[in-house]
Amino acid sequence: MRSQLRLLSVICPLIVLAGCDDETVEVEVPVEVPVEVPVTANPEHKMLTDPFLQLPTENSVNVVWFTNFEGTAHELHYGDSSTTDVTTTALTRMMEDASSSVTGVTYEEVTYRNVYRHEAIATGLTQGERVNYHVSSTDEDGFAFNSEQFTLAPAPAEGQAMKILLTSDLQSKKNVVANYQKVVETVGTPDAVLFAGDFVNVPDRASEWFDQAKDNAPAFFPALQGHYQAYLPGFPYNGGEILQHAPLFGTIGNHEVMGRYMPDEEGYSLNGSFNDPQPAWFAEAAYEEVAATVNPTGDADIKAQWIADHSHNQQSFLDIFSFPEDGPAGEDYYAAKFGDVFIISMNVSRIWRSWSVSGASKSKFVEATESLTSPSDWGFGEFLFERFDAESDQYAWLEEVMASDDFRNAKYKVVMAHQGVFGLGDNTVPVLAQPVMQVVQTDATGAETIEEFTFPLTATQWSEDVAPLLDEASEIRYQYPLAQDVWLNDIEPLLLDNDVDLVHIGHSHLWNRAQVGNLHYLESSNVGNSYGAYYVDASGEYTRDVRASYADFWDDVNSASPRWDITNYPPNGDPQGRVMSFPTVFSPMDAENESYPNLPFVTSNTLSVFSILDTGSGRVQSYVFDPTDLESEVTLFDEFSLN
Repeated sequence: MRSQLRLLSVICPLIVLAGCDDETVEVEVPVEVPVEVPVTANPEHKMLTDPFLQLPTENSVNVVWFTNFEGTAHELHYGDSSTTDVTTTALTRMMEDASSSVTGVTYEEVTYRNVYRHEAIATGLTQGERVNYHVSSTDEDGFAFNSEQFTLAPAPAEGQAMKILLTSDLQSKKNVVANYQKVVETVGTPDAVLFAGDFVNVPDRASEWFDQAKDNAPAFFPALQGHYQAYLPGFPYNGGEILQHAPLFGTIGNHEVMGRYMPDEEGYSLNGSFNDPQPAWFAEAAYEEVAATVNPTGDADIKAQWIADHSHNQQSFLDIFSFPEDGPAGEDYYAAKFGDVFIISMNVSRIWRSWSVSGASKSKFVEATESLTSPSDWGFGEFLFERFDAESDQYAWLEEVMASDDFRNAKYKVVMAHQGVFGLGDNTVPVLAQPVMQVVQTDATGAETIEEFTFPLTATQWSEDVAPLLDEASEIRYQYPLAQDVWLNDIEPLLLDNDVDLVHIGHSHLWNRAQVGNLHYLESSNVGNSYGAYYVDASGEYTRDVRASYADFWDDVNSASPRWDITNYPPNGDPQGRVMSFPTVFSPMDAENESYPNLPFVTSNTLSVFSILDTGSGRVQSYVFDPTDLESEVTLFDEFSLN
């Protein structure tokens, strides 16, 4: 047990002489003498993370760390400087439940955890120079917890060569600890991390960020700070010491978003809440029905909070990180200049739901038959969390950013977006179209009458046009027309017109890439638990031609009277016909497909892949290795040039 010394005062007698009427008198005068008394650390208190870096500028960078105690003093020491100007914030939605895995603790119900975030700014830095730093936090008992020493630097100057890690979908997946350890062993500590969404599985579960102890299911910070063996001793990999030295730029994926927040309801669970988001416009309609009760004074903040709590939110994710917040939606989407790279982080995500069309449960395509008259139980298909079409605030912001001098003068222009904008993965279908809700009514002869409503709706449209139809509804279906792909129609042309070099995405847990004009697409999220690549080679020698495992959907679209048109749901290939690029060095899928060795993807539950943007050479390089083999060589299998 570590201990520290505290100075205490004790009373010691001292004999002196005092004169009084020519008489000498001896008196005792108390004197305080400091005595060192050991202060022992409270075993319940701990630093939950090492410090990590955020918001680099030309002469500063923010340093963030977490503890499970509020503390009485916090300090950042860097170079020859230090600061006690530290902002401490309590995270309000860090919880555990029966599905959590924390060493020595069992949670039988939803339980809030103490998590405190501390943020300081290292200022007066010089571009191109790294300085040592560490942080300290003193708890209420007077014990000071100190981090180890790391290095920090401000944003690099233009022309300074950097190596930037392109990654995503950590999500407690099985190969991530090995993946990030091999990054450091192969290319050294990256200068920055571009993380294209899906940091954890359930963002309100504290242990998934800090201290989850599951076999080969690491928490976020231990994997990217090189501490996994502290939570799973004996595991062969420890992760990579990356975030302590390299600023992270992230983007919102579907796993950054929680659903309805109703912790006082019986049966509430974190997994249940995560899978229970509803559109904000529907929550607004629901609010109007109860406004007089829940908000009799009409307070705008109470209304906004009620709608957020009854729809979806990314509060925990935004509480943990610091990103630029000068756009119309704060940190939800943002832009940043980092040396030669201009980074745009978009909010392109939607809820994931299953493929089944049986009506037994809510899915991408239908609502559960038993809940047709109870929309509070609906899933609303795979609705988009945030608009990014040409009429949206996000699009207008994107146009404004691309008109800026910093963007136009940048050597490399990189956009991050999490979900389904291209590729061979299961999750690229349906395309990123706004759901078209079909309210189906069936008469006695079996003839159908269908009313269609394209999302997003307004509260008035719902109340006046949709709700009156539900009593007679026989089915609620969702269509996603291929021709209404928002990314293809609105975003891709804008990126092409503005000479964007790279779109970095995640979501399908595989590696594949494509090129449209001078624009490169890359998904490099294959860190284990791949969800498959669906591809048919022109020669017919390799075929994996049906996405997803739900046969009932494909039975329907191939039936004599389909409810969904298969032309809108391509069973293989990029849904918009983009041609996938083949690895330039070799195909890592050789070993798993000996009969057809050259494939334009890596999808494997064994192999792990990571990608590096080298701004010195302008090349994006992808590496592969086998984590199950501790002697596996990390090998370059693909590289391509930007610009």
